[in-house]
This record gives sequence, structure tokens and C-alpha cells, in this order.
Amino acid sequence: MESKNSEILLKLESFFSSPNFTSAISNFFGEESSKIEFVDPEGEQPFSNFDEFKKYTDLIEQQLESFIVSEHLTSKEVVEACIAAKGSNNASQFTCVDYLIASTEYETFMQLAYDYSTISNYVPDESTEWIIPNDADDEDPIPIDNEEDEEDVVPEVEQ
Repeated sequence: MESKNSEILLKLESFFSSPNFTSAISNFFGEESSKIEFVDPEGEQPFSNFDEFKKYTDLIEQQLESFIVSEHLTSKEVVEACIAAKGSNNASQFTCVDYLIASTEYETFMQLAYDYSTISNYVPDESTEWIIPNDADDEDPIPIDNEEDEEDVVPEVEQ
């Protein structure tokens, strides 16, 4: 049974990583994230956020139904595989489980929406630039230090 659950999760992960699925998610958040109001999770939530959550849930259900039909599975088999993964602490290795949980838990959806909004609105600046040394193809990038420390500044010598 465990190998069947693993097989289902691997197929589900592959499906959720496909261009069709990732485009659907990206399009959803691209169109809807500006309508989401990020407020204190402990505070009163705007009704419009729940509307967006419902739209996301509908999108995931449509995508999941497509997967179930294409793989000749039942909803019960997929749910059992996800529950088994969550129970075995293996759920964190599957992005698909995160998307599914976000379709069932409002707080998780809001975190996903916030993450998407933060990433899509990110604009790098001088403090976040990176360079790769010319002499090392496999070295980690090195942050560019645009600020000079006083001790690093060499005074000009008059001649």
C-alpha cells in the first residue's frame, strides 16, 4: 500500500510541476493577488479574501479532477496518499501537498498568496546584487559590496 501511495504522490507531484498546472497557478495569482488584502492573521479577515480562497479552491479542484481522470484514479486513492504522506512527515518533500492544503485551509492559502505577491513584486537593488567570480565556474556567487568601509578606503597620495 505504501508503494502505491508513493507512486500516486510522485505522479501528482509531476502533474503539479507541469507547465499547464504552474501556468494556471501563476495566472490565478497574477490576476487575483491584487484583490487580496493582507491583514493580521489574528484580525478580522475581509470577505473578499474568502472569495479569492474559494476561487483558488475551485481551480485546484478542477486541476485535481483532471489528474484523477488522466491517471484512472479515485479521489479516495489520492486523499489516502496525501494523508499517508502527511502522517509520515514526508509531505514537506511534495509541493503538490502544499497546494492541496492551501485549497483546504484558509491560513495556508493566505500564506501562499503572500509568498507569491512578495516574490512577484520583488525588485532587486544594489544591496542584493550578486556576482560570479570569473575564475571559478562552480563557486557560489559573492554579494557585491557597494558600501565602502572607512578602513577600506585608501587615501590618495599627492605627488
